[in-house]
Amino acid sequence: MATPILEQQKLEALLRIPSETAPQRRRWMIPAAALIVLAAAVGIWRLTSAPKPAQFTTAPVRRQTIVKTISATGVLQAVTTVQVGTQVSGTISELYADFNSHVHKGQVIARLDPAQLQAQLAQANATSLSAQASQQAAENNVLASDAGVQAAQANVDRADAAMKDAQATADRTRKLVEAGAAPAMDLPTSQSTLAQSSAQKQQATAQLNQAKAQAQATRSQVSQAQAQAAQAKAAVDLAQVNLAHTVIQAPIDGVVVARNVDVGQTVAASLQAPTVFLIANDLTRMQVLANIDEADVGQLKAGSKVSFTVDAYPTDTFRGSISQVRLATTTVQNVVTYTAVVEVANPDLKLKPGMTANVTVSVAESANVLAVPNTALRFRPDTAPAPRRNNSGPVLWKVENGAMKPVNVQTGVTDGLRTEIVFGDLKEGDVVAVASTSTTGAKSAAAPAARSPFAAGGRGGR
Repeated sequence: MATPILEQQKLEALLRIPSETAPQRRRWMIPAAALIVLAAAVGIWRLTSAPKPAQFTTAPVRRQTIVKTISATGVLQAVTTVQVGTQVSGTISELYADFNSHVHKGQVIARLDPAQLQAQLAQANATSLSAQASQQAAENNVLASDAGVQAAQANVDRADAAMKDAQATADRTRKLVEAGAAPAMDLPTSQSTLAQSSAQKQQATAQLNQAKAQAQATRSQVSQAQAQAAQAKAAVDLAQVNLAHTVIQAPIDGVVVARNVDVGQTVAASLQAPTVFLIANDLTRMQVLANIDEADVGQLKAGSKVSFTVDAYPTDTFRGSISQVRLATTTVQNVVTYTAVVEVANPDLKLKPGMTANVTVSVAESANVLAVPNTALRFRPDTAPAPRRNNSGPVLWKVENGAMKPVNVQTGVTDGLRTEIVFGDLKEGDVVAVASTSTTGAKSAAAPAARSPFAAGGRGGR
């Protein structure tokens, strides 16, 4: 029993509480313990909320070349690629080129089975010969009709002569009858002969007109026969052209990139010519179709330098230049891109059509300029007062003799790691503060100041 009494006496001495009765001692023990906890909490808060010295490293200001770049992806293709198709339907009978074959302009690279088209040509030739025969017959009919016209004209002339003779005979008989030198009965006979001659002339004239009409009709038949002959000749020409198209020739010098048919396969040329081969003109000259984001396209211009890599040769860097920025856009998931055409030399034929290129475009360059790391532009000491900014740009912290001094600067081109210093109280060899990568000192400057757990509005304020 002595031990608890001894501990109670020690606690009373520590709290400087005079010895009282047991109920009084219990009443004072609770506030005393609360005071002890409060003092401990205040001490912990002061230790944790005390400002810490800024954690930073330093970097020198140095001269170098800063290049601003834009990154994009693209696809390699030949500058000129031709799709070789067929204008006629048929079955592939022979192939003279395959993948990667080198071909020359005019070289035969495939043939279609010509049997059906040869039959069509023979039919067209027969139709043409028949039309020519019809034309010849029509021309002969014209000659016959012309002869009929001449014969009818002769009949008219003969009838006219007979009518004139009958007229003269009638006039003479009338005079002789009137003079009493001839009997009166001869006059009616001569007049009847005149009337008969006149009728024969009218008949001959009608036959002449009929012959002329017949001749005109035969001439129209000749024109129709000539048109039919020309149509038949055109059908022959078309059949010959279709037959010639069974021989597929290379339209350009180049390399066969793709072959889309095999021997025995039937191709049907209807509304669109089927593609048989894909030929690239010159693989020593390639182009990259790069997809440039609309936010970056305003910085591009013809002649901008480009470098890129492909997955097939990860250690090689290829170079080219932009030749065109196309106005047509591509929208994928609300992302608008423009196509930039990059001309690339490919003398060793390493680059192949269809490869994916990781493109870097140089849009601005500053040579031999003062430059600082970008982390120096973001650094702010925790304890230093915020410097007064002006229109010249951001603030750097120059380190001199262990102390930091704010310097207003004006920045220029940046490559994402270092930034050009256009204006400011800095020179080559100066040292600037940079946020330490091993601590979070730079982030602590932007965090809110620590609050007392016993301040109003804190968790302990209620």
